[in-house]
Amino acid sequence: MAEFQTFKVYEIDESGERKKLEFQQEYLSDYLQPEKVFIIIKPDLNRIYLWKGARTTVRKRFIGSKISSEIQSELKNQGLPYCKVLAIDQGEEEKEFLNVFGLESMDVKERLEDMQYYRESERKKLEEAQLFAKRDDSLNISKIDEIKSHLATGEKIFWFKSSILELKQNWIKIISKNKRYKRLFKNLDVAKEIPLKKYEIRFIITDRNIISLNILNRLFDFSKIPENIFKLDGEIAILDVKGLCSFEIEDVNDIYNVWFNSEPINEGDNIFLFNDLSLEEFEKLTDVFTIILPFRAVIPKNESLKYIRKI
Repeated sequence: MAEFQTFKVYEIDESGERKKLEFQQEYLSDYLQPEKVFIIIKPDLNRIYLWKGARTTVRKRFIGSKISSEIQSELKNQGLPYCKVLAIDQGEEEKEFLNVFGLESMDVKERLEDMQYYRESERKKLEEAQLFAKRDDSLNISKIDEIKSHLATGEKIFWFKSSILELKQNWIKIISKNKRYKRLFKNLDVAKEIPLKKYEIRFIITDRNIISLNILNRLFDFSKIPENIFKLDGEIAILDVKGLCSFEIEDVNDIYNVWFNSEPINEGDNIFLFNDLSLEEFEKLTDVFTIILPFRAVIPKNESLKYIRKI
């Protein structure tokens, strides 16, 4: 096969366009820059590589994911064998990718180890988000071991967040003002029995599950989630990631709430919540889902990211 048939590259821009680049395979390393996203097609290897630079925006990364899926369908319609899409992050490149193109892993100065992300500075919050304080190192942070006891052998943690929920005298009133929060509660009377103090909460994404360890899980109504993809053990709620159909992002004053759904957004209610995420935490979380499941970003023109659906 000729070179142009076995190697194609598209650069992705913020507008959602793909720009075809013309150069030979051995010059690929000259083009891989931290601010860029590329789709590299190798039909002879049945591969589509989605290469994402370390300083690219979450919007550009999801546009790249969407276009990768479009190209995958286009190749299939042309009668070519199925090409698998592999997401490649700068600095964490798969050996297969490096070997195919004769590359070495690119150094990333600000890489966070093990894909675990923590809040680093205090940000303005919504009234209901004011319940959630910065991490308090004076507390005994040990609940990660409790969560790990629920993980299967070999299950890998991809994303992690820890923060403190401080329940004060008016916490029920604050949450009840927000209709989306209120509808999750199955019994507000039970909430009155919870002691007023600080509680550690943890959100975790693994290669198999979405996990929330939260005192409020005692009160939330999870009845709409099918039992075959969900289980609740005290304060620990676990949603099988394969049962996730969509998730919606609320973005207000640089604080992000992520509402997971076991049905498409236009067919079901939001039933699983990660709240009070920083911009960095939000970007890393959404980036994780391009790795473990095929999701498509739906990005209204001139607006921030609103929701994501499974392809």
